Amino acid sequence: MTNGTKSLRLSITAFLVGLVSGIGAGILVAPQSGARTRRHLHNLAHDLEEQAGHAVGDAKASIGRVIDRGRRLVT
Repeated sequence: MTNGTKSLRLSITAFLVGLVSGIGAGILVAPQSGARTRRHLHNLAHDLEEQAGHAVGDAKASIGRVIDRGRRLVT
């Protein structure tokens, strides 16, 4: 791995950590009730879980297609 790649990964990681921290701080100091905030976080987590499930399914399907193509090329 080159220094440029390491630097890019570090920059992206730092950006994501800052983004998540900022969102978390914003939620904690938001002017709404605790129950409403918890409900919002629950819904957000559910949506993210659903999107992650779709992404995993899409990735598995893509990998399956690549494997099938590879098998066809080899045989």
